[in-house]
Amino acid sequence: MAAIPFTLREMQTGWRKNFQAYKVASPPIQNAHRLLLFYAIECGLKAILMKRQGAKLTSDCDDIANAQHDINALLTALRAASDLQLPKGLLLSSSRKISSGQINQVWRYGGEFINQNGSESIEKQLLMISKWIIQELLPSRRKIT
Repeated sequence: MAAIPFTLREMQTGWRKNFQAYKVASPPIQNAHRLLLFYAIECGLKAILMKRQGAKLTSDCDDIANAQHDINALLTALRAASDLQLPKGLLLSSSRKISSGQINQVWRYGGEFINQNGSESIEKQLLMISKWIIQELLPSRRKIT
């Protein structure tokens, strides 16, 4: 099934709305909240790719099709600093190894990481990436309004 093409404006809106929804989540933060953060970051990174490449639709950007949901692949395509990369070789409680492109599935389907702080650690890293996205998409502003 082919991906639905979205505009740059729609990707930026997806980033902003998902990030705002994550930010208003009340503690304790659950994986469902983190999933909103994950998708916000994915939208933000794809919006930056589109902006840099002058793409009007996501379908005009091969890097988006190649990366799919892999945050690290998107960061690599953007030549972002390596310290923004999500951890590699994540393990689920069932001893299955997953990639950074599968984190959304873990949170969506209720999986748990072996390391009890796994989700919290990934969440913190996604928040670091969000700061970078804000600088890239909103260079004259510090906050999302």
